[in-house]
Amino acid sequence: MRSESWLLGLANIGVGMLLGGQRGLGSRLRSAPISKTTLLAGKAASGALISLMILLVSFGFAMIVFKVRIHGSVLGFLGIAVACALMASTFGLLVAALGNSPATARGVTTLAVLMMVMLGGAWVPTFIFPAWLQQFTLIVPVRWAVDGLDAMTWRGIGLSGALMPVAILLVFAAVFWTIAASRFRWSEG
Repeated sequence: MRSESWLLGLANIGVGMLLGGQRGLGSRLRSAPISKTTLLAGKAASGALISLMILLVSFGFAMIVFKVRIHGSVLGFLGIAVACALMASTFGLLVAALGNSPATARGVTTLAVLMMVMLGGAWVPTFIFPAWLQQFTLIVPVRWAVDGLDAMTWRGIGLSGALMPVAILLVFAAVFWTIAASRFRWSEG
C-alpha cells in the first residue's frame, strides 16, 4: 500500500495552524494559561492520533480489499505505524513553525511531501534507483517508513526488522519537534 495522504494531511495541520494565527487564535491562546510547549505537544499528540488513524484505516482497507497481510511482526507493524504518525505530526508542526503564510506553506509543503514520497520509495521502489540516489534516500524519512512497513507486510521480517526504521523515524520526529519548538512564533492576531 502506497499513499502520501497521511503525511500530506498532517502537513496541512501545520497550514491550519498558520490560518488560525491569521484569524487571531494566537492572541487567544496567549491569554490562556498554557505554555508554548504544552500547545505544541497537544498539537503533536492530536496530529499523531489523526495520522495513526489514517494509516490504520488505509491498511485495514488494503487488508480487506487487496488482501494485504502482515507477514512479519504485528508489534513491529504497530511500532512503525506509531513512529510514522509521530514523524508526520511533527512535520506538520515544522510546517507551521517555518511557514510565513498559509498559501506559501501549502505550496512548499506539497512539493516537499511529493518529493519525500517519490524519493522514499512509495511510488517507485528505491532498489531501482542509481546507487548514489539510493544512498541519498537514507536521509528521507519516508524511505524508513516504507522500508519498515514493507518489512512487516510482504517481506515478512520479524520484530528486528522494525527496530531501525522505528528508531530513525523517532529521530526525525525529534529533529522536527526541536526545530518547530525553537522557531514557533505566537502570531499577532
